[in-house]
Amino acid sequence: MDLIKEINEKYQALEAEIDKKLEKVQAEELKLERQSEKLAEKAISTQSPKVLSYEEALQRNANTLKSLEIAKARLRSRSTYSPVEKLLQRALENYKNELASLNKQEHKSTGNSKPKKQELSGQVNVGDDDAKEEENLYDLIMHDVLEASSKSYTATGESRRN
Repeated sequence: MDLIKEINEKYQALEAEIDKKLEKVQAEELKLERQSEKLAEKAISTQSPKVLSYEEALQRNANTLKSLEIAKARLRSRSTYSPVEKLLQRALENYKNELASLNKQEHKSTGNSKPKKQELSGQVNVGDDDAKEEENLYDLIMHDVLEASSKSYTATGESRRN
């Protein structure tokens, strides 16, 4: 028991030393932070504002207006035409049509009087046939996206020619 007590006392003493050193380090950090804040305040207050000549100011303002007009035009063009959104809408429509046709085929093959509704959020009842359909679903959607992409590409190419 004395051995354990000695070990505990030894490590408690080491821990106390480390705590004292940590407090000193933290005090030094606070001191340095205060000094750096004071230096930053002095640097800010002593900076003289840059005086531009009339020509330099006109040039700076013209460049600023030009860059703002360019940014405005970019934002306007991006907000009015988005080919990605159009492609995704076409792919979604094709997916819905394909899903409806698959549901009709399933309805005919099972002979049920009422077809089951499936949610588009991916929550479908998975059977043996449904598992194969889900495996091919990604390929079907990508095919539709590529098809819609090629259609929009040819349409934009024709409109650019005109």
